[in-house]
Amino acid sequence: MMTHWKRALPALVLAGGLAACSESKPPAPPTEQQIHSSDSAVATGEMGRHPYRCSDGEPLFVDYKDSGLQIDLRRSNSGPPMTLTAPAQGLQYIGETATATFKGSQLTIVEGDGRTRICEREGTR
Repeated sequence: MMTHWKRALPALVLAGGLAACSESKPPAPPTEQQIHSSDSAVATGEMGRHPYRCSDGEPLFVDYKDSGLQIDLRRSNSGPPMTLTAPAQGLQYIGETATATFKGSQLTIVEGDGRTRICEREGTR
């Protein structure tokens, strides 16, 4: 009797696994954070830097760190960073003086004084 269970167990596990696969939904498209999360792990140790152009005409440079859960915003290539963090993929980044939200290739920054800037990633048009 014990040998019948030993033979049937792998088949049951396989059948259960196949049933679970057939019910799974297609994966959602990756978020901007997920797309760039690997940028912080390049072999050279450099961060992924992405240029944006904001609605006020100013450039903005975004460095992705910590698997995409932290960003540094800079107004110039060598400018001081404003660091913002997100608690999880796809959520809003929060910093001391601003918040940032990604939607596709667009980044919306709301500063502490209420000023909102909408920035578009360059090279995506």
